[in-house]
Amino acid sequence: MAFSIESVESQTTQISNIFIDEYMPKAHPPYVLVYLYAYCHISNGDTSLTNRSIAEALDLLESDVIKSWKYWKKQGLIKLSEDGNIHFLTVQSKKNPIKQQEQQSMYHKTDSTSPQYTPEEILTISKNSPTAKKLFSLAEYYLGRTLQYEDMTTILGFNEWLQLSLEVIKLLFSYCTETKHYHLNYIEKVAISWANDGITTPERASEYIKLHQSGYKQIMRALGQSGRMITPVEEEYVRVWTSEYHFSIEMILIACEKAILQTGGSGKTFKYVHSILKNWYEKKIHTPEEVEIADKNFQASKENKKVEPKTEQKKIYKNTTVKQNRFVNYEQRQWDFEELERLARERLKKS
Repeated sequence: MAFSIESVESQTTQISNIFIDEYMPKAHPPYVLVYLYAYCHISNGDTSLTNRSIAEALDLLESDVIKSWKYWKKQGLIKLSEDGNIHFLTVQSKKNPIKQQEQQSMYHKTDSTSPQYTPEEILTISKNSPTAKKLFSLAEYYLGRTLQYEDMTTILGFNEWLQLSLEVIKLLFSYCTETKHYHLNYIEKVAISWANDGITTPERASEYIKLHQSGYKQIMRALGQSGRMITPVEEEYVRVWTSEYHFSIEMILIACEKAILQTGGSGKTFKYVHSILKNWYEKKIHTPEEVEIADKNFQASKENKKVEPKTEQKKIYKNTTVKQNRFVNYEQRQWDFEELERLARERLKKS
């Protein structure tokens, strides 16, 4: 296990006021003790810290220390790697709605700098970490060359810093090299983009690849605009639909068809598609079957509205009473018109 922190000032322990005001009051007291104790020792250069030593110093169970790290990870104050290493992150205020949304999201935001390793550390990691061995072997296979020290540092960051799994990193290398991008700087930019957009599972990565390989063309074709490239603004719309609303290409194409029917392919088609998908997202509609059910329910409600006014009008007519005033101040009679007709016929016969 290893600990690290973004900024260290020797012999001092600077605790953010944001931590004290926003995070500490809501946390379980042992979690606060673990955070402060570890932060203090790491700030002062103690590299021998372990979960066991923290537990012994604070008279806690080691399991409580582990629970503390999981809690602070959810709060966005630390990064916990697969190897158990802990990295303290900059404390961000939850009062800022943008930062709060980032902290509450299920994926990693690159709000810290990528880790740097010495050649000796890289050598030790490559010998002792099975994950690192697989990463380096995977990268060499797709890049078609032997990795240098700088390459290994960058590739380790995909897993340690961006928290992408081996399966996702494999799809990352496959996608980039298939499009003839072999430079690690480019691949790292794509990796950062994936991490920021929540593409951290093989399923999401596969959907992203499908979107960029054929999805944009399908969308433009569905909107009757296959003759041009998608614009950056339109691409941002698609990013929201896939990364934030988590819609598949199939659902986006269904929304495109509906938008065309309503707008006739006007310049506001993308905005109309967005309104449809936003409505589905808010109503938790995520499959074609759910769309069909929602459409049937909407059509049924329209039919009911056509019938209801006539029924209500009859009720109003039947139950309406004439307002009493000086012109109409007698009791209203309920006339039986069929009986009146019968009486009229009898009078005619007698006459």
